[in-house]
Amino acid sequence: MINEIVIKKFEHPQDYKSFEEIHLDLHDQVVSQNLSGYIVFLQYDEVFTCGRFTKDKNYKDISIVKSSRGGDVTFHGNGQEIIYPIINIKKLDIKLRDYVDILHNFLIKFLKSKGINSSRYPKKPGLWVKNKKVSSMGIAIKKGVTLHGLSLNIKCDLNSFSLIEPCGDSSIEVGNLLELSNTNQNSMRLELANSFLKELSSYTS
Repeated sequence: MINEIVIKKFEHPQDYKSFEEIHLDLHDQVVSQNLSGYIVFLQYDEVFTCGRFTKDKNYKDISIVKSSRGGDVTFHGNGQEIIYPIINIKKLDIKLRDYVDILHNFLIKFLKSKGINSSRYPKKPGLWVKNKKVSSMGIAIKKGVTLHGLSLNIKCDLNSFSLIEPCGDSSIEVGNLLELSNTNQNSMRLELANSFLKELSSYTS
């Protein structure tokens, strides 16, 4: 079933609100046809978003889009890779807690293969490199199929993060993985997908 998961890549930056229709349509396909799922790669036009449980916050001169994901306030923009695994964890018999571990573990192993040591903190989703957060995570699950996923800062505008409290925590410093900035995007996306599928398969019987 793992080999039935389809990789979809979007070359041009996407509008957050407009892409939500594509996102939900892919989710509906997985649910209605009982597919194994998709791994979606994209980048967004510059946008600030917040999770579905985030309390209303006033940030001067910033428009924040409400998202159906978990997590708090964050920034998306060019130079930040978005990875949305839309996975039928019900069909694959994977627990939600294990799925969260899969998301962290595959990315840690991918970065390790590039000579980058990353780590996660207890009760803080995402990954840190040298005390700077380089990957944020926010997911949702509906009818046994996952939505949203994670972001990976490669060469994005870090100044935009200073306008908010990233992930609702003013103490968080955000960083870029400039070591990956010259990597061919298509090759990197394929490597990320293969790393994710390998980790996913280790949790299936």
